[in-house]
Amino acid sequence: MKFYIKTFFIVSLVSLVGIATLSAYASTQVRTTEVQIAESNVAISSYQNYPFTLYIGDDLSGVSSPALKSLHFTVSGVYTGGGTLGLSIDSDNGTAKQYTLPNVSVPTPFEIDYQDTTNKINPLSGGSYNYILNFNPTGITIYGLGIKMNETHKYTPPICADGQPANQKLKTTENIITDSDVAISSYQNYPFTLYIGDDLSGVSSPALKSLHFTVSGVYEGGGTLGLSIDSDNGTAKQYTLPNVSVPTPFEIDYQDTTNKINPLSGGSYNYNLNFNPTSITVYGLGVKMTETHKYKPVTCGGLPILGDLISSVFSATGTTNGAAYNSILWKGNLGVGDTGKVRFQFAASSSPDGPWNFYGGSTCSSSDWFDTTGPDSPVELKETGCSPAPGWNNKQYYRYKVEICSNDCIVAGSSTPVVDDIIVNWAP
Repeated sequence: MKFYIKTFFIVSLVSLVGIATLSAYASTQVRTTEVQIAESNVAISSYQNYPFTLYIGDDLSGVSSPALKSLHFTVSGVYTGGGTLGLSIDSDNGTAKQYTLPNVSVPTPFEIDYQDTTNKINPLSGGSYNYILNFNPTGITIYGLGIKMNETHKYTPPICADGQPANQKLKTTENIITDSDVAISSYQNYPFTLYIGDDLSGVSSPALKSLHFTVSGVYEGGGTLGLSIDSDNGTAKQYTLPNVSVPTPFEIDYQDTTNKINPLSGGSYNYNLNFNPTSITVYGLGVKMTETHKYKPVTCGGLPILGDLISSVFSATGTTNGAAYNSILWKGNLGVGDTGKVRFQFAASSSPDGPWNFYGGSTCSSSDWFDTTGPDSPVELKETGCSPAPGWNNKQYYRYKVEICSNDCIVAGSSTPVVDDIIVNWAP
């Protein structure tokens, strides 16, 4: 005669692992992004206006003011002469600063970090904010101008790791394209790959907010540095580097304003950066690519993939003779659409203290499971054909592990299986 033990409880996927969907983050987090504001391949010695957009794709509600922790502009290039460089935002005198650049007899690299201490830029919520950076060189000429905006803001983290925000999110990545430990004075091709690992579907175009190449090193001579992408003349720019009598550091921010690189979906995109020095020699070359893109975060706030529970210790026969374990089944339902899944592992021992080694499936391994087709469908606790065998039979005590999945136990789904009873069938 066969006997069984019936263990009664009610458990669902939500009760098992719903807690896993709750945020484990602090009350606010911080994110940094970088966007190129301007670059020029011609000499600049007069007033310029450079429109730019600050985009915040995060939830700023509930964040202690100010949400913007830091915003500054990095202005770089090579200058000649001596005078001042004036910077302001939206022609607001309160934001204006004059940076003195001492007179130089040879072209000299420079870098200025400009910050508006009046906090004219102070977003209170996510969205796009448009401004103009006013650029006013006096008594100086600038070659290879590049301007980048770096901002860091606090935000309210979402329920799960990446989002489901009201707005599209923004991410900045940086990759090195090439470096060289030899002098370069002739045309070169540098293959590179832009990889987007995010979902760009439904993102307002263009998804790519900024992409530029920072080219740096030391040069000597005087001439031009030509840069283009995939030998496309539309992307080509010639940067003049004034003649120098001693090796001189330089940095150029190259941006293709034709947007040849304009991914519409995630994936790998392969290109060539064409590098053509004329009448100059470059030492210690380094080229890095910085890109900032909007993306659609993964759907969050839904169900986790799975959750599991290990039972208490049960005594089958009440004697040390142990039992032969036949099958296991469960009662309940698979949830909406019957697309969920419930599966088991089993362990038996001669002692209530174990050891407890949970095995399942046709391989009798710790990574395999006894799959069920649904409620009220027993699954055989099979040992034959396993090597080594789990050794469940003739053991008095047993436990099981139940795993409840919202789909197929591999990807998340929408079902919430509910297990009311688990029944283990055994014989003395």
